Amino acid sequence: MVVMKKTHKNPKNSGFTLIELLVVISIIGILMGIIGPKVFDLLSGSKGTKTQAVFKSWVTQIYQYKQHYKYFPPFLLEEGEGVPANLSEDEKHDAFIASLRGKSWNADNFTWESLSGDLLEQNRKSKEFHSFSEDEFGNIDTLNEANNGKYLSDAWGGRNIYIVVDQNGDGLIKLNDSALSLIVEALKNDYDPSDVDQAKDKLRTIRDQVGIFVIQDPTGETDTENVFSWDIQKYLGEN
Repeated sequence: MVVMKKTHKNPKNSGFTLIELLVVISIIGILMGIIGPKVFDLLSGSKGTKTQAVFKSWVTQIYQYKQHYKYFPPFLLEEGEGVPANLSEDEKHDAFIASLRGKSWNADNFTWESLSGDLLEQNRKSKEFHSFSEDEFGNIDTLNEANNGKYLSDAWGGRNIYIVVDQNGDGLIKLNDSALSLIVEALKNDYDPSDVDQAKDKLRTIRDQVGIFVIQDPTGETDTENVFSWDIQKYLGEN
């Protein structure tokens, strides 16, 4: 008969040593230093952070639209490549919503309706790719008559929202002169103008198939920020 010898753990070896605890605390400190600012920005709810999150969500849904239909929403292809569609224009605004929601937005009574006529051409199967929230239309209760929560731009101080897509399939978008000038002048409010001018050639090309942006209100009447769905800071450094 074999007798198993019992072993007893040394209580001195249980738990963490001081050195191990210090290592763990150091690792946590490093991680917080890396992700902490991003989490803080998200929790603080800065308007720019929220806007970019919404724009990136739209980009994702537009990609899904293309994957489903094998082409971008028709209204985004009406002009040449590099010419953004401006969602402040009623027809393009309604076409954008129809493309992603699969329904039309009745701005008079704030209800969703089935697609018909030209809008049905934007989403012929009326498939829903994105469910727009009330926040994306702005705060209806607190906006004035000129900015009344009926349109997507109302959530960004009534400013223009621009969308541009890669039409030739090369994975890049080269902005036309007008769109580039619009962005360059807006960026000079956030960065050194000489740095912006030096980066102008790089700013012309969006290295993505979809770009969405809104620019700062030049009149200063609203607090709209310059926000882009793509990484524009890498050409300009810290602001």
